[in-house]
Amino acid sequence: MAVRLPARHPRGLYALCAVELCERFAASLFGSLLLLYLSERLRLSLSSATRWGGSWSAMVYLSSVLGGVMVDRWLGTRRAILLGAGLLAAGYAVLSLDRASLLYPSAGLLVLGHALFKPSIHSAVGKLYEPTDRRREDAFSLFYVVFNIGAACGPLAGGFLRTAWGWSAAFAVAGLSMLFALAAGLLCYRWLTGPVQQRSEEEAALGQEVLRSSWPVAAMAGILAAGLLFTAVYEQTGQSLLLWARDCTRRSLLGHTFPASSLLGMPGLLVLGIQPLLSRTVSTLTQRGCRPSLLVRIRIGLLSGVVAYVIMLFAALRQDGAQGLVSPLWLVACFVALTLGELLVYPLCMALVTRLAPPTATAAAMGLWMAALAGGQWLAGEVAAHWATWSHAAFFLLLSALALAAVVVLALATRSIRRALSDPDRAQMLRRSPVV
Repeated sequence: MAVRLPARHPRGLYALCAVELCERFAASLFGSLLLLYLSERLRLSLSSATRWGGSWSAMVYLSSVLGGVMVDRWLGTRRAILLGAGLLAAGYAVLSLDRASLLYPSAGLLVLGHALFKPSIHSAVGKLYEPTDRRREDAFSLFYVVFNIGAACGPLAGGFLRTAWGWSAAFAVAGLSMLFALAAGLLCYRWLTGPVQQRSEEEAALGQEVLRSSWPVAAMAGILAAGLLFTAVYEQTGQSLLLWARDCTRRSLLGHTFPASSLLGMPGLLVLGIQPLLSRTVSTLTQRGCRPSLLVRIRIGLLSGVVAYVIMLFAALRQDGAQGLVSPLWLVACFVALTLGELLVYPLCMALVTRLAPPTATAAAMGLWMAALAGGQWLAGEVAAHWATWSHAAFFLLLSALALAAVVVLALATRSIRRALSDPDRAQMLRRSPVV
């Protein structure tokens, strides 16, 4: 018997996607220019500029934990989204004045804006759906695709604006994008809620303490640890894999040599190509009554990280034997596996985190997820620091082991996750699938 497909998504999801698209465009535009602005415009040394940028990124992610608590206890997700968007617009506007003395005030506004915006908008997506609503995972997948579209367009616009009209124009456009996000949020304010959000905000209004809510500690720790380990291997795309592309890969096509950094644009393109195939596959399996569970799909995503670096392990062994450059197809295959893992791990883990969190603490839970990602980025840098001292084969073997550790951590947390979920939700999520 055919399984009925889920109904269409609420309008609030599309409103949140529009807000996120504008925010990601602005943030990626700013991020692509930050290092150049610090070193070329403000004349900081390269080491000082990279340290400043790294500290700023860490503050953005870590502040999401405190911001999430503030959202849950006092502000509510909708007000936090709008306030965060306003602070971000103000931060980019101050930065567009192009004065060295305004760098820290603008950075402060941006950190405060991200602290409220990041956890609240992800929390708002989850609150549009009941815990047992199957559309939740699809919603986060769509949201993640929109996230990547904005992140891909921002650097292109930033490079053009900076070259054509200067730093002020580029940062002003980022601020204008956040004003569009704020306008979209205001126009669609009444849609940015669902049955779960209405109840949780009513409970918060009655004074329910977020920190006293019942937290499934073991289950959350397992998901966060798996996300941290996967991020450590995924973030190698901009570190060790960039060095591999530069030093060990043939980069010529039809007699023309292309820069190593051009290969790093491939994951963003692969997201747009693979996500529709994933959605169609899941839809087909659903129609046949054998839809894979959420945890099964996350596990497949984590295993894709293992596959990616096993591919690179064989590429390194081949490169050692040939004593020369290897085909770029090895790197392409690695990126395909990593992108598949990205699409199965990040959006579905966010959906799972919003299910596991107490109804009045979803923004705080998303703040913890952001902190786990920050930990993964830090670990990625620590691992990449050994690129020059280890053999390439040993390096990729270590990354394969880290990805496998993420799979093991999730497996160990499965029983805790099962206990943390309500019985109907548990039966839907963790039932055995005939396709696995």
